[in-house]
Amino acid sequence: MNTRDTVIFLICGVGTLAMSSGAFGLLAAINRESRGTRWALPLIGLYAVGILLNVVALVLAGTWYLAAPMALMLIPADVALRRHGVGRQVDLSHFK
Repeated sequence: MNTRDTVIFLICGVGTLAMSSGAFGLLAAINRESRGTRWALPLIGLYAVGILLNVVALVLAGTWYLAAPMALMLIPADVALRRHGVGRQVDLSHFK
């Protein structure tokens, strides 16, 4: 086991911890249990960062064919953010 393998292992380990911790906020936002609370947004971001870290680690390991489907796991994070109210366009029609 060389240094490159150790770095890939550490990136993937941190990504897995972040992904599993952030999944609680993702599920709460999808089930609409977190309306009006601020704790779900950082958890959804933590989930997205965990997925990205795992994708980066898999690409560095040379297994891009495993990283590509894993990147599709970011789609539920987008859905959760939209249900939480992030990304809506603000109505500025009253400004002239």
